[in-house]
Amino acid sequence: MTTHLKLRRSAFAVSLLAMAAGCGGGSSTTNSQSTSSTNMHETMGNGSAHAMPSGPFSQAEMQMHERMVAATGANASETWVRKMIEHHRGAVEMSQVLINGGGDPGFVQMARTGAQMQQREIGELERMLAGGIAGGSGEANPYGPVEQSMHQQMMAATGGNLSQTWARKMIAHHQGAVDMSEVLIRQGGNPQVLAMARTVAEDQRREIAHLEAMLRGEPMPVSEPAAPAAPAGAATGSPRPAPARTVREPTGDPNPTPARRPAEREGAAPRPAPPAAPAPPCAPEHRAAGHC
Repeated sequence: MTTHLKLRRSAFAVSLLAMAAGCGGGSSTTNSQSTSSTNMHETMGNGSAHAMPSGPFSQAEMQMHERMVAATGANASETWVRKMIEHHRGAVEMSQVLINGGGDPGFVQMARTGAQMQQREIGELERMLAGGIAGGSGEANPYGPVEQSMHQQMMAATGGNLSQTWARKMIAHHQGAVDMSEVLIRQGGNPQVLAMARTVAEDQRREIAHLEAMLRGEPMPVSEPAAPAAPAGAATGSPRPAPARTVREPTGDPNPTPARRPAEREGAAPRPAPPAAPAPPCAPEHRAAGHC
């Protein structure tokens, strides 16, 4: 019995060891699954970050979006103005990236022109804020969905090179301004801000058409400042046309009376006749022959 008891104890110990091993294996499996899940989450997170469009414009895009989301006012008109200031600043920053990076001269010129226009409008919008914006009813910030849509479309827009990428992002950027302006126009608000929203929408639509034409390869004229007018009488590259001559029509008298001289005019004193020249002396032989 003692031997049998020892065998049973040995078998029980072996079972305990097996169970411990099994439990340890399960814990290891659980830990492995947890680690795999964590790694998968990290991979998905990294994958999402990697899938996010990245490039020279990403920082300007993200900063613009964050500033626009944070920009709010007391009413829809003031909110539109604050958001449009950040919207335009983002365009200026992205245009500067293209200008610094170089590219197609037509797109670079378009970026310079667009940045100048955006900066002028920023000044106008800031003056509106300084004067105070009141009026309007309804939601103070109805632009959330439009902002989000614009951000997603801009981040997804790419092209074959830096210039094309900039142009496609600017199209989505400008369309966002059009959509935001239409939201304000439908809701109503401050008359001055509404007028500005209509102007911005019109300008941005024109810019979109211009950019789309450039992407299609259509040549677009670049406006240059007009040359100053040349001073009168200055020499130019092309000869000046000769003055037109005045042609007089013939009169009925084929032999018109010549115009009288000043001395012959009525009331003028006649000029004295010049003295006669003295006669030459007559030689004696000529006098004798009767010639003198």
